[in-house]
Amino acid sequence: MMYIKQLYQQLTDFLNTKEENRREATAWYDELHVKTSIGEDSQSLIQEKAKTRILASIKSESKRLDVKYIYRWSAAAAVFLVGGYLMWTALTRQELATQEQLALIEPAKQRAIIMLENGQEIDLDRLALNESLQVGETIITKDAEGKVRYHHAADGTEKIQANSLRIPKAATYQLTLVDGTRVTLNSDSKLTYPSAFGTGDRVVQLEGEGYFEVTKTSNKSRFIVEARGQKIQVLGTKFNVKSYPQDKKEQTTLEEGSVEVSFASNTAVLKPNQQATSVGQHLETKSVDIDNILSWTRGQFSFDGTNTAEVLQEIARWYDIDIVYEGKNSVGQYIGKIPRNLSLDRLIELLNYAELETKAFIGNNKKINLIIT
Repeated sequence: MMYIKQLYQQLTDFLNTKEENRREATAWYDELHVKTSIGEDSQSLIQEKAKTRILASIKSESKRLDVKYIYRWSAAAAVFLVGGYLMWTALTRQELATQEQLALIEPAKQRAIIMLENGQEIDLDRLALNESLQVGETIITKDAEGKVRYHHAADGTEKIQANSLRIPKAATYQLTLVDGTRVTLNSDSKLTYPSAFGTGDRVVQLEGEGYFEVTKTSNKSRFIVEARGQKIQVLGTKFNVKSYPQDKKEQTTLEEGSVEVSFASNTAVLKPNQQATSVGQHLETKSVDIDNILSWTRGQFSFDGTNTAEVLQEIARWYDIDIVYEGKNSVGQYIGKIPRNLSLDRLIELLNYAELETKAFIGNNKKINLIIT
C-alpha cells in the first residue's frame, strides 16, 4: 500500500514539473476517455508526442544522479503503464447494439460477383435476364435460365474461358452452368468453372459450400468437383459439398444417385444419406440426416444437438457479422430449426428463447459482434 501511495506521489510530482508535460498527458488521457476508439494514425501520434516529452524531461535531469532522478524515471514508467492501460481499454471497449441497429441487419440476398480471367470483377446484379454486357472484347449474356455465356465482340462466336463466381458474405446465389447443371452457392463461397465444357470431363472447383444438381450428358461425361483435398466424381446426381478453409475439413453428402469421393489415397462410393468427411489423411463415411445437411438450401438453420458452434458460424456468414461462442452452458445440445429469412433482431430473440444467451455489441470495426453463451 505504501508503494502505491509513493508511486502516485511520484506521478503527481512528475506531471507538475513542467506545464507542457502536464498538458500533454492530460490531453492524452482526455482523448482516450472521450472516444470509444482511436484511429491508428492518431494513436501513434499521441503516443509519440507524449513519449518525446517524457524522454526529453528525463534526459534533462540525467546529470543529477540522485534519488529525484529515480523517482522521475519511475513516474515516467507509471505514465506509460497507466496510459497504456487506458488506451487498451479505450481500443477494446464495445458498446451495446440497439434494437434499431440490429433490425437493420437483414438476411442474405441473391448476389454474385463474376471474376474474369483478367481479374476484373462484375456484379451480376448489373446483368438482367436476357441482357448483355460488353467488357473489353467480350460480351457477357445471362439468358432466361440464368446461364451466363461469353461471346467475342468482333464476330459473335462463343468464347471459352475460365471464370470464378464469388458469393460474398450475407449473400447466396443459384447458377445454371452451360451443361444444365444447377448449383446453389452458400455465403462466402467461390465456384471456378469454364464458360463452356468440351467433350471430356466437366471439372469445376469449389471453395465454401455448394449444392449440385448435375445433369447427365449424351456422351455420359463425368462431372467432377474439386474441393481442396476432395475430388467428387458423378454422372448425374444431387449432392452437397462443404469446404470452407476455416473448417479444416471437407464434407460431401449425397442426396440422390451415387458419387465417388477421393481424398489422399482413399476412395469412397456414397449411397443416398451418406457423408464422406476428410479427417487428417483419412476419409470417414457415415450415415446422416440429409434434411439437416440441406437445411440451408431450404431456408433454415438446423441445430442437431452436436453442431451448435458450426451453425453459429454459418449464421455469422449469413449476416456478415462476428460471433464468439463461449459454449459455457449445457444448452449447447440445442436441437431445432430457425428460419433464415429473419432480420438479426428477430434471430437473436429466437436464440435467447432457445437458451443460447446472446448479447450484441458494436465492434471497433463497426460490425455487429454477438457473444453467445
